[in-house]
Amino acid sequence: MRTDRPASPPAGPAPGPRAPAHVPGFVSAFTLVEALIATVIVAMVALAGSTAVAVGVAIEEENRLSVLAVQAAELQMGVVLEQGYEGMDAMAGTEERGAMLAPAAAGGSQRPSMGPRYARMSRQTTVTGETRSFASLNNHSVIGKRVEVRVLGPDGEELARLVRFRGKEPTT
Repeated sequence: MRTDRPASPPAGPAPGPRAPAHVPGFVSAFTLVEALIATVIVAMVALAGSTAVAVGVAIEEENRLSVLAVQAAELQMGVVLEQGYEGMDAMAGTEERGAMLAPAAAGGSQRPSMGPRYARMSRQTTVTGETRSFASLNNHSVIGKRVEVRVLGPDGEELARLVRFRGKEPTT
């Protein structure tokens, strides 16, 4: 005869860890060695994570300094090239850390400090006379000035370098 009752669970012990038959009241737990190994693994993962964060922060700071250095070099190159040809030489020199100057405001002549973001860098500007010859133009020579702007980081490492040539304006 058939009944519509649910099947009863199988007879026998419940699944899961069992206590050894010879130790009454045994409770399954981690051994000291297992706990030590787990702790070492967690510590290694935490160390790797913190090292990755520290390296990331250092790289970000280096990249930030590089971007600021290029900006500082471009600003100085613009200031030098805006000068008259004969006045370019007066822009040559070294600006020590914390003493870099920004371009003058429109219509002004006073150059303000570039501020604290640039305080860890120094800048060197050189202007030298140079004659360039062009072989492709039948050795045509152009007299002019070579302008070089270098920006150095806190440790003296070159972070940015720009070089431009400006030909002397012809006289009529």
